[in-house]
Amino acid sequence: MDNMKIGDSVKVNAGVLEPDTEKFEIGGWQGRIVEIDTVTTGDGTLLNIEWDVITLNQIPAEYIIQSEVEGLGWDLMVLFESDVVKTEPRDTVSDVKKMQGELMEKYYWSHLGEEGQRIAAVLEGTDRNEEMASFYAWNNYMEKNLTFPFQAVVMEAEANTWVKEGTELMVNSLSNVDEVDGILIDVTLNGEKSDFMLCDVEPIDKKSANFQFINDYSVWFANMCY
Repeated sequence: MDNMKIGDSVKVNAGVLEPDTEKFEIGGWQGRIVEIDTVTTGDGTLLNIEWDVITLNQIPAEYIIQSEVEGLGWDLMVLFESDVVKTEPRDTVSDVKKMQGELMEKYYWSHLGEEGQRIAAVLEGTDRNEEMASFYAWNNYMEKNLTFPFQAVVMEAEANTWVKEGTELMVNSLSNVDEVDGILIDVTLNGEKSDFMLCDVEPIDKKSANFQFINDYSVWFANMCY
């Protein structure tokens, strides 16, 4: 360890496997030492390595997604000193932070599993911080995919005094996009028409394609807007 210190760039030796799953080789991956375990185990000293930009670009998407689902980090890895050798840096620390930010944004919804992947596909190309742009992306998606009319049940009714949770109503069409309530739908109840929040209803037919579309939107709305 005399020649290894925090900030040094290191490259993983050929044949080394990803330590958590041992499902794929990480030989050639490169990064910087950000922490050294001062308590040496019987197998050697442990190094916490932050991957550089080139390696971050090469990490399998499946690995990043699974790490997000399990709440684990994918931008760093703990390896033994014997697993790596010192090398020359290929980028700067600021380059790494920028790339980490881009990947975190790209895989922001991955922790939600398959739902998260579908949500990310709907919102591809939109700024997550621009809620109206996201609402319109969802509205366009719903216009292309929802089949009307359909029966639905009210799941949330706190913002409405004229309807209760569990009430069944008919959804006729999309109505509008509101900066607070998101996508609004035109519904009929007891012969009366009104606007209602899409995120507050659920199709009665849970086997219909509409059910998944609306459920994905509702999951996104709950995580994004509250």
